[in-house]
Amino acid sequence: MDKKNRFSTLLKQLMAVADLKNYMLATYLQYDVSYISKWISGQMLPAEKMKVSVLQKISHCVVTTVDQEKLEMLQREYQVETPQELENAIYDHLDAEYNYVRDLQKQTGDSISPKAVFYPETTLSEYISKMGHPVLRRVKSLHIMAAMDILAIEHDYRLQMVEIQDANPSETHSYPDVHFSMLINLNTEEMDCIYDTIFLLNLLSKNTKIDFQLYSNHSASGKMIFAVEHEYVISGMLVGPNRCLSVVTSEEKDNADVFYTYVDTLCSRENLLFRKTSILTMLRGHEYVRSLLSPNLRWVMGHLTEHFLPDDLFEEIVDQLAVDADESTVSRDEIYDMHRLTHNLLAESRVKIIIYESALADFNTTGELDFFNHKVCLTPEQRRSYLEYLFRLCRDNTNLEVKLVYGQFIADFQYITNQCVFLSDMLSYLRLDNSKRTKNNLVIINRRDVQALFDRFYQCVWTECEDVVISDRIAISNYIRHTIRGSHLIS
Repeated sequence: MDKKNRFSTLLKQLMAVADLKNYMLATYLQYDVSYISKWISGQMLPAEKMKVSVLQKISHCVVTTVDQEKLEMLQREYQVETPQELENAIYDHLDAEYNYVRDLQKQTGDSISPKAVFYPETTLSEYISKMGHPVLRRVKSLHIMAAMDILAIEHDYRLQMVEIQDANPSETHSYPDVHFSMLINLNTEEMDCIYDTIFLLNLLSKNTKIDFQLYSNHSASGKMIFAVEHEYVISGMLVGPNRCLSVVTSEEKDNADVFYTYVDTLCSRENLLFRKTSILTMLRGHEYVRSLLSPNLRWVMGHLTEHFLPDDLFEEIVDQLAVDADESTVSRDEIYDMHRLTHNLLAESRVKIIIYESALADFNTTGELDFFNHKVCLTPEQRRSYLEYLFRLCRDNTNLEVKLVYGQFIADFQYITNQCVFLSDMLSYLRLDNSKRTKNNLVIINRRDVQALFDRFYQCVWTECEDVVISDRIAISNYIRHTIRGSHLIS
């Protein structure tokens, strides 16, 4: 065959890197060498019933055969750190290519994709399946553009589309060279202020491992375009919450780049919904101070942060915090200034605070504190000191209006980690889940319509969600006291 299928191409590349000969792989798999030759030439695939076993053995053989220099090269290619993680990533890649070729054979009778494939109609489930192209496993470098009317589709399909970006299931790695820009149609007047806001938070949090940007423009209305530069495109028209018409897929470079460029031109600065930042940038640009001194402060605490630290514990954390010089981190003087300002703010100003019960429970269990966007782990005694100070604030400071969320607003998101939202009339920002090693988890709300959506979200939670929101100060104090007793048991 002049042109190999995607599986055979990948298999040949991996064997070449590992200097793995056909007979060596055949001996390891206990197969006749002719089978290996046919897999590499593209004449056949491993038997479907033996697929898992064969691909696992191939992955193991590649990793254990390759020399150290090439092993490190493969680990960089797949953005993993250990041989076991590399083995899993190679298996995942081989499996994706195998399934792609097998599905192509069933649909077209050929193992080589034509220049373009047209589907008059697909369900969204079928569309999402086609989005999961094997090229997404190439996490070392990807450029993706999407124009998707994602807020117009059924909730289940939205969640599936968020998950589709997890090219590698590992939660511990970031992929700085995976660049993904998504254009959506944000019509805030028609949005569900609870569900859609939490969905946007989840969408941002799910993509903190990559370089992700979210835009909005009416041009995305009714469109379903997903383009990987130079590699792949799938395009269709959304005609309902679960159906697409005129769906086209193509692996031709020119076709992919036409759609990629089209979406890229729509992703302008004025269409950007959230602007990336860092604690250092916010401090040096005085945005952190502005966020504290702005009128109408409203906070949602999805995890616990530096805002509720007593002075003595603050001193301990500053002393124990290991600061990496190459991160250009915040100076001690700046941190002390912000602590004093926050301390005075909570003592004298009116602030509305919504705390998720899960934030208290997770903190008490793990001891993880988001300290100026650095994750630090507190001892049981330090946790108790933090909680006791929070307890006194909630009990004694009448300027603070505190409510406790017990459970989840939406069943679809009951197992996710909640996020932190800091709203005000001048500057609002989001501090997303910091359990992953990522630098993309701090964003400033960049448009007025998004600010209005989050304002509606907060007001709705504050006044209308009595089934999951506890407002009674005594009940909240009792819950925090119960959490403190738990910290005694841990210590």
